[in-house]
Amino acid sequence: MNKNSYIPVWDLPLRVFHWLFMAAIIGAIISGKAEQLWLHERFGMAVMGLVGFRLIWGFIGGRTARFAHFIKGPLQVLAVLRGILARRSEKHIGHSALGGWAVLALLLIPLWMAVTGSFSTDGILFDGPLAHLLPGQGKLFAELHEGGEPLLFLIIVLHLLALAVYWFWLRKNLIKPMVTGQGQAAAEQAAEQGAGLSASRQVFGLGLLALCLVLGQLAVAFKPGLF
Repeated sequence: MNKNSYIPVWDLPLRVFHWLFMAAIIGAIISGKAEQLWLHERFGMAVMGLVGFRLIWGFIGGRTARFAHFIKGPLQVLAVLRGILARRSEKHIGHSALGGWAVLALLLIPLWMAVTGSFSTDGILFDGPLAHLLPGQGKLFAELHEGGEPLLFLIIVLHLLALAVYWFWLRKNLIKPMVTGQGQAAAEQAAEQGAGLSASRQVFGLGLLALCLVLGQLAVAFKPGLF
């Protein structure tokens, strides 16, 4: 094996999730601002289904996709911050300890928006796809949904800023591995930290992803009053 090798970093189901998640969030924001609520709820339920998949995949996915691989304590987070300030690129494969907590925020804040939106109502023209399950609470959920919007924009900006810091400060491209699935690693790391996943498990992961998306859309298709 060469001193530096390209090894699997992100499994295929995770990469498909990542780009669909990005598209769903962008679609939800644009459709919401354009007041196309029928489309907004579709994107919102797609976000919910995608987060559901990611939470499951965080326990059964490839090595680097698992929460146990990147959710670390405060000492490890501080070590990563010191490394960034010192302009040292991390030697690990996958999310850093700091990136791990960012991943949780990037999952939980959109999930909050999707859940509160699905139970919300304006009392006149729009009911979320799950609003009928908690009648009388729709306006409260609408307020919670609106209140979460600044947090959503904040975490998006921080994510983009982190990508810029890694690109310009650490000279590390975080986007390419999420497209190709491959990342460069030292020989001693390759045997220990790769994210290789068998073809059958990748097919299973893609099927699970599709199922979660379908379940989210079914909530919209069968909501009361649609027909």
